[in-house]
Amino acid sequence: MINLEKTTGLPIQMRDDFSLEFGGGLSPVVPAVRDFSAMKSYLKDPSSTFWSKVVYYMYRDIAREADREKIAAAGVQYDITVVLPGKMGDEFSKTIGHYHSFEDDTAVRYPEVYEILYGKVFFVIQSASPDLERLDRVYAVKMERGEKVLVPPGFGHVLVNPTDDIVVTANWQPRKNVSDYSSYEKHNGAAYYVVESERLSSSGKSSPESKFVPNMNYKTLPTLHELRSRELPQYDLRSALPMYFTGTQDLSKLDFLVHPSKYTNELTPEKLFVS
Repeated sequence: MINLEKTTGLPIQMRDDFSLEFGGGLSPVVPAVRDFSAMKSYLKDPSSTFWSKVVYYMYRDIAREADREKIAAAGVQYDITVVLPGKMGDEFSKTIGHYHSFEDDTAVRYPEVYEILYGKVFFVIQSASPDLERLDRVYAVKMERGEKVLVPPGFGHVLVNPTDDIVVTANWQPRKNVSDYSSYEKHNGAAYYVVESERLSSSGKSSPESKFVPNMNYKTLPTLHELRSRELPQYDLRSALPMYFTGTQDLSKLDFLVHPSKYTNELTPEKLFVS
């Protein structure tokens, strides 16, 4: 069992079979699953295999019963995703990737904020034209336990587990958001794949590491920049505090998720990331 209470602020543990156990005050949530068989169109090598039938589990709309009504009224929901380790060919385990829908009556797509509860990850995020055909910018954001990343409006994202251990993330997202997977399926994944590579040390020994490989199925392929996420105290997003706790303490701090058109000057890569 892995105890996730310290990082979530909720009585949640992960069993040895990667399922979540919900403690007092939390209603059990049945996860949606992403089977490997449904991921073939999103892979660098569609003929590759994976050691498990399921690649990741998605637990949607988790809340303490005492908080559920006010969270719903704020127009947001809190989810947890569990991503198994392993490789699909030489590509690391990942989510399939998606863009978000638009805020009502605007040309602004919804953002999302993630928190790493356990493990280490890369988020590969990319912005595109309104029709999702032409890419503008691509970033890889490296993250560890406790860190948060705010995916800006207009950016699609893939979560990659580049380790041999489990990864568990949480996210706040707008309840109205509808994920659009079509561009990632059309292009067999994100703009860059994260694959295993060998690095030769000064002693002559090789050790595995991650490498970014361009996905040539895109017509335009911007240079990838590796970034880290900033602390965002204006939204109470701090690495030392679980974001379920800070979010439910003051749900108005999550208004940027529901009404991103009011925050377009703040929700930019330049203000959210550092190189």
